Amino acid sequence: MGNEALKPLDSQDPAFIENPYTLYSELRESKPVALAGENFWVVTGREEMMAVLRDHDRFTSRRNLDGAFAFSPEARQILEEALFFRVALLNVEPPEHTRFRALINDAFTPRNLRMLEPSIRSLAAGLADGFAGDQKADLLRQFAYPLPMTVICDIMGIPAQDRAMVKQWNNAWLALQVLPLPPEQQVAFAGQVLEYMGYFRSLLEERKRRPGEDLLSRLTQAAQQPDPVCTDDDVLVSMRVLLAAGHETTTNLIANTALHLLWHHDLWDAAVRDQTLIPAAIEEGLRYDSSVQGTPRFATEDICVGGTTIPAGAKVQAMVAAAGHDPEWVEDPDTFRLDRPAPARHHGFGYGIHFCPGAPLARLESRIAFETLTRRFPGMTLEAGYQPSHMPGGFVFHGLTALPVTW
Repeated sequence: MGNEALKPLDSQDPAFIENPYTLYSELRESKPVALAGENFWVVTGREEMMAVLRDHDRFTSRRNLDGAFAFSPEARQILEEALFFRVALLNVEPPEHTRFRALINDAFTPRNLRMLEPSIRSLAAGLADGFAGDQKADLLRQFAYPLPMTVICDIMGIPAQDRAMVKQWNNAWLALQVLPLPPEQQVAFAGQVLEYMGYFRSLLEERKRRPGEDLLSRLTQAAQQPDPVCTDDDVLVSMRVLLAAGHETTTNLIANTALHLLWHHDLWDAAVRDQTLIPAAIEEGLRYDSSVQGTPRFATEDICVGGTTIPAGAKVQAMVAAAGHDPEWVEDPDTFRLDRPAPARHHGFGYGIHFCPGAPLARLESRIAFETLTRRFPGMTLEAGYQPSHMPGGFVFHGLTALPVTW
């Protein structure tokens, strides 16, 4: 297969933002490893994507969080101070990755999740109580966002009074990751990320003096050991990553899945009648309309993938969401179904050593969310005339701007 380029792919194209899966199908059939811009490759073939994500020596993740677009010199200087380009957790490789990830995984063990379940159920019920009498809600803003945001902040140890500001800082960091911003906005958002890191540093210093039972305390203590698994800066950067990964993806998982259940209302009705279908609905949501679309890597040397040579230094976007629509892997891939004979096949939580450590928590939160909603609002429907609109998420995220419902 040759290396002829497609026209540059525009992640801000409205057609792509609303429906990326059509493009993935076209690429998978014609160019599963496609040169789609200057030294930029998009991988939509499942086998090719897996080959990229398995090979962490030749496809490094160390520049994963450097941002998709170039920064102005002024913004870059601020971002350097804000540890924007520092590697930690999502963009570090073994052996450092192995030891540090073990600390993170401990927060999401089956035992810890069983202990969390009652509080998550109580939270979900309380959120539902908050709008139950209104006969309408924005399910995204009033339920799908605050549920995982509250849970991950509790796990991490972020005080309730700080969470609105933390969300604003998180949004600035994500915008710098995936959006082409004008220089003045880059500088403004970079300043917010610097404030964000200052905030986490103050929390870290407090945990050194008064450790608790939260994840930040455990990471802070690990950084103080004679043979430390991580440094203070590793902890700061990882907190930023964990906050985003711990709520953005689950918010979109809940909202995207709810959209498709309600859009095909017979499926919503089926879940209302039989809540044992809810795990299948969640897996189908991960497959059919994944909240995470792709993950970047950088080639460390010339390497052939699927008959195509990717040159050293190239950025490679492995589109994990494309796999769920591969007809050679999934039967009837373009239909949202709850009656698959086995759990839906997907790579919604990634693949390889960077598989999402919070996947069990996301599944638990989503299951509780839909058990709560189907029990409390069996007659829920989409607001009359509603047409889905999605936020620009680059080649990384896919999430709704709102989800208005009535009952």
